[in-house]
Amino acid sequence: MTSTKRGYVHSSAARELMRQKALKRGAKRSAAVEASVRKAMEDIDTEIESNDGIYPHNGGALSAAEVARRADIHETTLHKKLITLGEEVKTWLKLKEEKKHPVGRVRARRALSERLEDWKALYNGLKQSHRDTELQLQQFEAELEIVRKENRKLRDENKLLWEQIQASSVGRVVPFRREPVK
Repeated sequence: MTSTKRGYVHSSAARELMRQKALKRGAKRSAAVEASVRKAMEDIDTEIESNDGIYPHNGGALSAAEVARRADIHETTLHKKLITLGEEVKTWLKLKEEKKHPVGRVRARRALSERLEDWKALYNGLKQSHRDTELQLQQFEAELEIVRKENRKLRDENKLLWEQIQASSVGRVVPFRREPVK
């Protein structure tokens, strides 16, 4: 090392060593960023699958900027520093569009409104089914009450007939030994 007005000047061997270490640190940071982006893409895939094909955040808009936000990196990192990873993200986004996943606010709103209509139709169908079931229950309860009244009437009539049989069994008729039905 030699001294200058501004400070120390490093030898070429020292500069080469610093350059090698800086390259290693840079590669390590790049690997961490790649892992973060891939994890964000996996998380987004999972969320899309669990929400019937609609990205649930950012109004349904899915873009490279959204992936970068989820990976906690700056968007330009994908365009300037890690260009191959940026291309991979673009390819992934195109694949999402080809699979008919509603990517973007307008398509997501449309898909969301279609899902809302589907749920509304399902709700109305269930509501009508509930009404029909309630009406059937009321009808069965009314029929059950009629059957119970008829059953009481028949039991009373049966009891009266048994009493008449026992009262008229004076003399020649031997009654069966049978208890009245209760």
